[in-house]
Amino acid sequence: MLGVSALVSMAVGLPSPCGATVAPHTLVSQVTCATPYVPMYHVDGLSQLRRWSNSSPATGGGSWTQQQIGTGWGTLTVFSGGSGTLFAVDSQGNLRWYQDGGFGGTGGAAWGSGTGSIVGTGWGGFTTLTSGGQGVVYGIDASGNLRWYRYLGTNGSASWASGSGAVIGSGWSGLKLIASGAGTLYAVNSSGALYWYRHLDPTGGSASWANNGSGQQVGTGWTFTATGSMGGGVLLGRDSAGGLWWYRHTDPLGGAATWANSGIAISQGVGWAPVAVLADVAGCVAS
Repeated sequence: MLGVSALVSMAVGLPSPCGATVAPHTLVSQVTCATPYVPMYHVDGLSQLRRWSNSSPATGGGSWTQQQIGTGWGTLTVFSGGSGTLFAVDSQGNLRWYQDGGFGGTGGAAWGSGTGSIVGTGWGGFTTLTSGGQGVVYGIDASGNLRWYRYLGTNGSASWASGSGAVIGSGWSGLKLIASGAGTLYAVNSSGALYWYRHLDPTGGSASWANNGSGQQVGTGWTFTATGSMGGGVLLGRDSAGGLWWYRHTDPLGGAATWANSGIAISQGVGWAPVAVLADVAGCVAS
């Protein structure tokens, strides 16, 4: 079983912004991020979609620039698919596809052909939906099963890989799921412990996992109200006061509990409540 019952115990902790200790930083993976900007999206209190562009996600020291790029998004459950792709579940359970043509810059709305098209139905029953990039979508259903899908369409066509919908794990109920590209998944349990998993066949969908499917604990104190990843182990957490914090797990491919900046969070500012952390998961790549 994948999930809570498979989690292994480790004594290494990742600090929340108020601090704790972690293992000494060891650079295990290199990370390369898209230039000049990697986006993060959110729907504001006026149902407007906003794109926040970050100039240096690999270091946590970059600046943010934001633009309003859409209206009428308040009734949608949105998640980022990477490379400017957005998926959204509407009130009828339809899955809609969007492509932000300006995702790598700081300009206004520039939507691709087919944006808003329905690419699937019956998506309203998932407790969690996230994307690992390359069209890969992971969903936790009401029974706690982890299901795999891969969208193959272009311009909003409803085309999916064979085997889409397959159960690739169980026991995932109650976990916050963060995808970080290349099959890397992080799960946060109710106690705020952060666990690493790696799905070894993200583009094919077979139930093949690193570490025999057991999660490796890589942090504690992850009691954030919203989380996300820009890919390559770059993680963001929003606290209850509206502060946004940057971390970079330096071994997203292997699962060692090693962190950039000695695991100390870098502030990305305040006033982010109640912003969802819909970071572009394809923005950074580990190698």
